[in-house]
Amino acid sequence: MTRCRARGKRVAVALAAVTVLLCALHRPPSAAEKPPDAFRRGVEALAEGRYEEAIDQLESLADRGVVHPDASYDRGLAYVLRVRAGAEREGDLGRAAAAFMEALALRPDDEEADHALGLVQAEVARRQARRGKDVLTARPTLGRVLCGLASERSWAASTVASSLVLSLGLVLRRRPRRPWRLAGMLLASIGLVAALVLVPLYLGARYLRLHTSPGVLVVREIYLGDEHIPEGARLELGECRGQLLHVRWGSHEGGIPAAAVRKLQVR
Repeated sequence: MTRCRARGKRVAVALAAVTVLLCALHRPPSAAEKPPDAFRRGVEALAEGRYEEAIDQLESLADRGVVHPDASYDRGLAYVLRVRAGAEREGDLGRAAAAFMEALALRPDDEEADHALGLVQAEVARRQARRGKDVLTARPTLGRVLCGLASERSWAASTVASSLVLSLGLVLRRRPRRPWRLAGMLLASIGLVAALVLVPLYLGARYLRLHTSPGVLVVREIYLGDEHIPEGARLELGECRGQLLHVRWGSHEGGIPAAAVRKLQVR
């Protein structure tokens, strides 16, 4: 994790992508504010060991809504290297984990980001064990697991297909010939059962898309009821009321300070 990956071809690709994003803006910013410049300065600072500056530049890209896997990876790397340099601040490992998760969400086959995330999580677990804390693993509820098996669009398409099967079955049941009626009864039964299963899954997936978003804990730990959530844990973010943000971690849910969470920027 000590080498800067954003060089050569990856830098060129990232700069090109960021330039495209810049061109899509309604009013182009000044030269000093261009995202490619901030990315380049961040990469240079990272390569030269100026981790504070690298973090500032790469965070400025995130603040402006620039989303790219290389920018996310390099931001995570900057936080990790600041920890290794002995200049760690609270939440650095959590912010590094969030950045690597962003990179993986944007580019799922990124083996380096996956490896880096594993190293960060291992370090968090080691620190938890050193403080006498159990290393906890969140287990999502069955409903959320089922809703996450496919996208909202896939559940919607499946629901439409089950409705068509049900409709066809009802039509065939009205046929005078017995074989057609039997086929209609079978299709209607299959379509009805499928619809009863698929409609809740579609509605659940839609609710999760519209009302929740992924985030990561960026403080050393926090308690949610009787369970403590470790730094770098992935959370499901809900409604924010004042300074409190409703979150879910596995089967546990409740309110925690909004400042303790980093929302993932994913498309």
